Amino acid sequence: MIMEPFEVYRYYLALRLHFTTDKYDAIQQQGRVRASKQAFLKRNDLLAIRRVSESYSDKEVVNFLVSNFITGDRWGGVFDTEAKERYTDWKKRIESLSYTFQKEISNVVLFCEKKNLKFEDCLTTTKGQHPYIFKMFLRGDVSIETLVILNKLNNFVPGLDEQLSDDLIWPDVSRIIKKYEPFLTIQKEKYYGYLRRAVGSE
Repeated sequence: MIMEPFEVYRYYLALRLHFTTDKYDAIQQQGRVRASKQAFLKRNDLLAIRRVSESYSDKEVVNFLVSNFITGDRWGGVFDTEAKERYTDWKKRIESLSYTFQKEISNVVLFCEKKNLKFEDCLTTTKGQHPYIFKMFLRGDVSIETLVILNKLNNFVPGLDEQLSDDLIWPDVSRIIKKYEPFLTIQKEKYYGYLRRAVGSE
């Protein structure tokens, strides 16, 4: 089913609020947001919005928007030339999610072993320094999906929120992790198994 351009715009506004503010939750609000057709018709990117509405189904539009907002762009970057590429990359990550998680966790465990650390040490901060798992994310060695899954399993983000509240980078990434979580459905027991095997606790 094709979504009307104005509805694409409404979803865009809802998800922008969801990913860039703490007060709005698109899931709880069911995407309800104030939007006027007058403001919509004055936008410079109407053609790009129309192109999105014609290219994707209802569900794909949401995924398209989510895949762009999780990059950390506060405006989503959803109607620029790289948006389709970001969506394609996201789909590849989702299709190979369990493989990617296992591979990235194995790399984290290997890193911990080299540093003579426990796996949990990589999820914690010392003296306000970024935890190793976060440094690996910033380097591109760990995906945002792996951080989200780890938080579903270990709930490590709240502790870092307290200790890194004044950090310049962490609060924004923390928000993305928490806001992305309801859009990333996993079988927790299966991923617990992957994690236990990787850290050698089985």
